[in-house]
Amino acid sequence: MTHMWVDANDCERRLFRDMLGSFMTGVTVVATRGGDGVVRAFTANSFTSVSLDPPLVLACLAKTSGSYDTFSSAEHFSISVLGDWQRQISNAFASRDPLVKADALARLGGADVPFVEQSLATMICARDRIIDAGDHVILLGAVERFQSKNGQPLGYFRGGYVGFGLAVRELEQLGAPLFVGGLLEREGRVLLCRRQGSDRWEVPGAALSAGEQHTGVLRSLFGRFGIQADASLLYSLFQEEGERRTTMMFSVETNGEAEAQSANGIEARLFGVEDSPWGLIDGEMKRGMLQRFFREREAGCFGIYYDTADGGRVAALDGKPLPWAEWRPGLPAKPAVAR
Repeated sequence: MTHMWVDANDCERRLFRDMLGSFMTGVTVVATRGGDGVVRAFTANSFTSVSLDPPLVLACLAKTSGSYDTFSSAEHFSISVLGDWQRQISNAFASRDPLVKADALARLGGADVPFVEQSLATMICARDRIIDAGDHVILLGAVERFQSKNGQPLGYFRGGYVGFGLAVRELEQLGAPLFVGGLLEREGRVLLCRRQGSDRWEVPGAALSAGEQHTGVLRSLFGRFGIQADASLLYSLFQEEGERRTTMMFSVETNGEAEAQSANGIEARLFGVEDSPWGLIDGEMKRGMLQRFFREREAGCFGIYYDTADGGRVAALDGKPLPWAEWRPGLPAKPAVAR
């Protein structure tokens, strides 16, 4: 099919804008504090890395923005790259409702330069220069310090948000029986829990009610053991034989110590490969998942498993999905369970 060329200088601006939306981007929040002490921030997907040496980045701001004067004179500003769990934050800073935006501004962290806490990455920048660019200006920033965490980014494409997982949100909204669990690893050891009176251990998990999001459930679940944790990547998606529910297992990250505390009659403990923890839990799929985790960790080569009729698939994080039978990290040890 032949497409017609459109004159960019002689067309409706909306048409040009829609074309630019064909480029998928991440989402950032750019924030600063003016000389009057008032905090300003806006959502931007016009963010670009410019230079590694020196470390330079840029974001674009419309000249019609109410924050134009503040950012044009600010000595420092932050750029926070949002994770897929921060969609509401993106909407708030893009909102035209002053009350919604004021509430979001009040939640920003940072004593000197405000920024979005718990974002995927945050950069604190000194203003390098302001560059005039048509109906926008380019804020060129020299990055002074930054922080980052594991997780999936919040994507934006053709006017809407997009996800990078295996349709996790779609699964959550179906109302089908779902079970969500978390693999938390610390120095080569994985956290398992055991209920009072039981001789079997479990990967921490809970049933997911219709409308609930896995991030909040896992955060609450690990919080009971005194661990501040967030779901990172979907690690395994399967259904145990004889079970109606689908299990979603996520790798879980924590910035603090993972010295688990037993709570409410549930014991928590970290197990290493020498403990053969897969032999301590029930469920063929879960046992195979634990074995795969230790093998992949030793090989430094991780994948995402999802169940299929022919034995499952593993999507390598740096390649295409492979048949389970072909997924063999280069280790001498082989799992006793097929998956």
